[in-house]
Amino acid sequence: MTLPESNGFSEEETRIIRQRQAARSRIMGVVLVALCVLFFMITVAKIGVWG
Repeated sequence: MTLPESNGFSEEETRIIRQRQAARSRIMGVVLVALCVLFFMITVAKIGVWG
């Protein structure tokens, strides 16, 4: 078992920070997937369905 870090935050503050980080990570994941879909759609539009 690892010991908690001595970073000056209470357990409640650490929980809030972790929740914010998780929410930010989910948003970045959605943005990344949307960007990939956008690039794919642009490629399909430029090349065309049949090449």
